Amino acid sequence: MANLVEGEALTAYSFEFTIDGQVIPNVIEVNNIAQETATIELKSMTPAGQYVIQQMLGPRQSGTLQVTVLATGDGGLTKWFLDGLQGDFKGARKTGKLVYKDTYGTPVRTIEFTNLMVTSVSYGSLKAGEATGINMTISMSFTEMTAA
Repeated sequence: MANLVEGEALTAYSFEFTIDGQVIPNVIEVNNIAQETATIELKSMTPAGQYVIQQMLGPRQSGTLQVTVLATGDGGLTKWFLDGLQGDFKGARKTGKLVYKDTYGTPVRTIEFTNLMVTSVSYGSLKAGEATGINMTISMSFTEMTAA
């Protein structure tokens, strides 16, 4: 058991994930939100003969995230990720919003995604006789991410 330092409090976070304003129910885990930029390395020689290596920021790259939900058989969600996986890239591109909430349901951080598209879907393991839900992990890519 962890000891809390004076002034610290335990918080149980929850998530609200929406696609084009439609809430995706039963989000249980959010992983691997990442967006990077390429770097360009420049090598040159000064007039004095000194070798210089510099790095500059290059073009921004698309980002990725993973959301794990309890599989509920929601037809809208299933249609959306199948659209992309079956090649309908225009219909598969959506806007997304992830809201982190504290114990009391108060929003702590909001992250918005543009051109969000499913890149893979995997179902968690399930054993016969287990009384657990079926988890579905949805991996997505996006072009823009803004955090507030």
